[in-house]
Amino acid sequence: MKWNALSDKTEWLLKKITEHTEEPIDDNMLKQLADKLQEKGYVSKKLREQQRFNYLKAYQQVVQPRKRWVSPGLLKIAAAIIILIGTGTFLYFQQLPELTPTPDELFLTEVHPGTRKAFLIKHDGLEIELKGDSVKIDEQNGINIHIDSMGLRYDTEQAQQQTATLYNTLVVPRGGEYSLVLADGTKVWLNADSELRYPIQFTGNTREVSVVGEAFFEVTKQEGKPFIVKTSLGNITVLGTQFNVCNYPGKEKLVTTLVQGKVSCDLPNGKSIVLAPDQQLSINGSGESKLRTVDTKYFTCWKDGMFLFEEMRMEDILEQLSRWYDIHIFYTNEEVKDLHFSGDLSRFKDIITFIEMFEKSADVKLTLKGNTLTVGL
Repeated sequence: MKWNALSDKTEWLLKKITEHTEEPIDDNMLKQLADKLQEKGYVSKKLREQQRFNYLKAYQQVVQPRKRWVSPGLLKIAAAIIILIGTGTFLYFQQLPELTPTPDELFLTEVHPGTRKAFLIKHDGLEIELKGDSVKIDEQNGINIHIDSMGLRYDTEQAQQQTATLYNTLVVPRGGEYSLVLADGTKVWLNADSELRYPIQFTGNTREVSVVGEAFFEVTKQEGKPFIVKTSLGNITVLGTQFNVCNYPGKEKLVTTLVQGKVSCDLPNGKSIVLAPDQQLSINGSGESKLRTVDTKYFTCWKDGMFLFEEMRMEDILEQLSRWYDIHIFYTNEEVKDLHFSGDLSRFKDIITFIEMFEKSADVKLTLKGNTLTVGL
């Protein structure tokens, strides 16, 4: 099932202009409507009236196809009204959260896309909330941590050699994402509900980090000093490359997707396998592994602010959404989990957009109350 782009608020109002009556629309009617839209308080009043209805049911009624006759001359007037809507009355929509919603409408204001946020747990136990403010933190032995709106990075130009390896942990909660640059210049992007444990300075003959959840690595190449990513289901060894690792708790599955370079993945049987670009290795908790060729953009798009799905199961899609929007999923029907969807959408769209897309693409019903999304047929 392919998602189609949904009408935005302007298109919705245009539908109301052309579909508000069963009778043919004439020039005079549109002119009267244009005058009404400019009246102070008119749009606000109508929007408040609209709030009395369940949003999804109202939307479904609005988008029902109806044939209307509109003369060519009316199109110019309609275009003028759309400009008016886009530049003036849109401000009323911005004020909608100030209205008092009914219980069925709480999802309109309570659930938001994820944002850049994380917690840094230092080696001494100090926990720092990362909010995007520009901060400089002095670590031991001349190492500095720089924190700004772009993320976190380690400056080791003035660093002295450490006698012991000190580890920090970056924790990204549900509804968040974050990025950092390690002491060796390696860049790491962390998805929602993930964490990375790493040394503040790499010592010895290897560079080792541990990841839980999902992360994308852009590893700085250092001859003779491999970069090793440790997970609950095995290690991934690289020299210099770009790859994605997904290993969320409870899934009992490690998925490694190689974008560029070369990585060596440990297998449960004690052997290892080398991946080439565009290859993906999946290992489950039973020790079974599967190697396949993939389009890597579907597995790395999250770090670029997108959701991309190609014939993906609904359960797998909603699992991603639950972490990003920090919501709980409840199924009233098991069959709905195996429906497949394809599409692409910004990660920063409101969750109502996904709800509408699912319901327009298949015979499913999604109801969001508070932070619980109920899914059924």
